[in-house]
Amino acid sequence: MGAAAAAACAAAVAVTGGIDLRLAGVPLRARSWDRPALLALLLLALGIATSRGEFIALIRRIGTEGAVERLARLAALAAVCWAALAALGFGTFAAGGADSYGYISQADMLSRGRLLDVLPRDPAFTWPGADDSLTPLGYVKDSARGLLLPQYPPGLPLLMAPLAALHARAVFLLVPTCAAAAIFLCWRLGRRLGEPLAGAFAAVLLSVSPTFLYQAVQPMSDVPVMACWMAALLLAAEDRRRNAAASGVIASIAILIRPNLAPLLILVAAAAAAAGARIDWRRAAVCLAASLPGLLALGVIQQVRFGSPLASGYGAAGGLFAVSHIGPNLARYPAWMTAAHSPFILLWVLAPLWIRGRETGVRRLAWIAYGFAWAVVLAYLPYVYFRREEWFYSRFLLPGLPVMLVFGTVLLLAGVRRILPREGAERASALLVAALVLFCLTKAQAFGVFSLHAGERKYPAVGAFVRENLPSNAAVFAMQHSGSLRYYANRLTLRWDVLDGSALDSAVAAVSQAGYEPYLVLDPHEEPMFHARFSGAAPAALDNLVPVGSIRGTRVYAFSREADRRERGSR
Repeated sequence: MGAAAAAACAAAVAVTGGIDLRLAGVPLRARSWDRPALLALLLLALGIATSRGEFIALIRRIGTEGAVERLARLAALAAVCWAALAALGFGTFAAGGADSYGYISQADMLSRGRLLDVLPRDPAFTWPGADDSLTPLGYVKDSARGLLLPQYPPGLPLLMAPLAALHARAVFLLVPTCAAAAIFLCWRLGRRLGEPLAGAFAAVLLSVSPTFLYQAVQPMSDVPVMACWMAALLLAAEDRRRNAAASGVIASIAILIRPNLAPLLILVAAAAAAAGARIDWRRAAVCLAASLPGLLALGVIQQVRFGSPLASGYGAAGGLFAVSHIGPNLARYPAWMTAAHSPFILLWVLAPLWIRGRETGVRRLAWIAYGFAWAVVLAYLPYVYFRREEWFYSRFLLPGLPVMLVFGTVLLLAGVRRILPREGAERASALLVAALVLFCLTKAQAFGVFSLHAGERKYPAVGAFVRENLPSNAAVFAMQHSGSLRYYANRLTLRWDVLDGSALDSAVAAVSQAGYEPYLVLDPHEEPMFHARFSGAAPAALDNLVPVGSIRGTRVYAFSREADRRERGSR
């Protein structure tokens, strides 16, 4: 075990470029892979020397049916542990930008028993587009009611809310927990299809998927919705009425998290109907009935927020979904998936070649799972498309990724078994999977998965600086930090990026008249954008900009020299 741990550490350092994290407050750092690799070799040699007979017996047992099953379980367990540790060790642990702030702030609001927030108002707030600028990222305004409405669906915040009530940082435990659960469920899907080794291989590949890891380290909805849909599908496949009910409840949670995937509930109900020796539509009815409370809750929340159970914070569906988007997305999603996972990921499309020869029970579930993966893909082909280099939007396909990987590894095993004897085929397949693991980890490192936390942790750091150094009546002009400064510093924020180019002077004067002291927070990439937007129309405000501090590259400015003198005097 010591040799395995040292080898895993060496591999992690080699792939990620180094480890610098804290677990339970204990710092863990490693910059060089050669020392843990040498330690692994020494421990392995020592183990062989002291237990030579047992080692030879183990080698001989590899390839037997029982040993393969045990090794599959061990591989799946290792994948579960790696996913959880990676999500925690490389986690961003930050409520910043639009998505993470939008989810976490909504969870905090729900933990306090509120569905809505209040739009800041003052008689002096009369500059053009005042309500727009007072609406942080992750929210939309309702000027008529004077409210701020969460832009994102309530499912993930509802799951986070009990954790938020316990402790502000406890919300960050949800996604790592779901990541570990998703890996376990991927393995279980392979077992349920009669291929435990393929399930173990798929679980390992899912745990190193760049798309999966990129989302597992952030407090976002992609990994939880994947875990919920997999749990619902597998529970529905069990021949028990209570499991059919549980699958409906979990599917409704998945819909609360990502409402546009609601049609997947039909496939979960179909899996419930097909779970027994005979098709039983009563199980499907139980599944659908159990989903109703969650669906009604979603409708009520959206009705309260947006005036219709079918409305959302994203605006009209026509602006997001269109036939014209299908062509660009058909070019993007396969390219993104193969870039992150190699062309191996496309092998799942050929799953019918394997499904046709299965026994009835497995064949039913396999067809439903195959349709499930296609349904996820088809759900996002009409969706708004993104730039070609934005590979991380392959995250939308995460609910179907476990199915894709299970079918891919099933076909890999089936193909190799046609060439080699069973024992040799399993060993050869394991080597191919190991090569894919190395490919995926290398891609994850190249895509910045393991360094994402370094950039995201600027949000709590800047929030702490503003909270501790700026006055309590500070009004901060910001873009990326427009939400996080509300969360971490409890300060009024105004989005400068939605202000008209000629409105900055009037906005600064208005917040000063209302009793606030105006400040500005800019990330490095925002500095040229800010000056380009206002340099021609806001000379007074720009002339009065005075540096107050710099935190992780983010600069804080005061809009008055008097504020600057006060800041300097307090140091």
